[in-house]
Amino acid sequence: MHSAAAFFDMDLTIIWENTGRSSARFARSLGLVSKSDFIRSALKMFLYRLTLLNIEKWYENSAQKIAGLSIREMQNFSSQWFETMVKKTIYKEAAQLIDDHRSRGHRVVIVSNALNFIVQPVAQSLGIADIICTKLETRDGILTGKLIKPLCYGPGKRDYTIAWAEDNNIDLEQSYFYTDSHFDRHLLEVVGFPVATNPDIQLKRTARKKNWPIIYFKKIPAF
Repeated sequence: MHSAAAFFDMDLTIIWENTGRSSARFARSLGLVSKSDFIRSALKMFLYRLTLLNIEKWYENSAQKIAGLSIREMQNFSSQWFETMVKKTIYKEAAQLIDDHRSRGHRVVIVSNALNFIVQPVAQSLGIADIICTKLETRDGILTGKLIKPLCYGPGKRDYTIAWAEDNNIDLEQSYFYTDSHFDRHLLEVVGFPVATNPDIQLKRTARKKNWPIIYFKKIPAF
């Protein structure tokens, strides 16, 4: 017998922060990122929201900058960043919704384009064991600077989720997906219960056209 799952995007869905922007701000505060790199990062985030950015190339360039760092170093950075910048931005309503799905026997999964060491502290704080996300290549615990392709983005996010569902005996027709982004429309279209959550303008338009539920969370922290 197949089970149901509740898939959640992370940025602007579970949290009201953009993790790319906030992690760059935190790195800047520690002196790890130059002012010019920070400004370029902010500009690229803006272009991403306007769909004017080649996101794979952006990720490749970013991955190369952290080549040679260890997984432990990245986990330590992410843990500090989470406690300082992100923990206070987890939506209380998102945490309650996650608990509700868990009480109904659904497998709860975060599906995010963010890197795995960025997603992990958010997942751990909410008791979520399952993560589907973009990953970097490692060798002997060291980042090589290469992406594992495809990114967990757009069609890639859909394909990774379908493969995960098959491996874990999950029926996508009985499953939910919550996201704010029209970039996730490919995955929204393959689950039985798509939910536009704090949607951007394009997703709101699509949700209305397809009669998908639309929900909004108030910026009240879970912790």
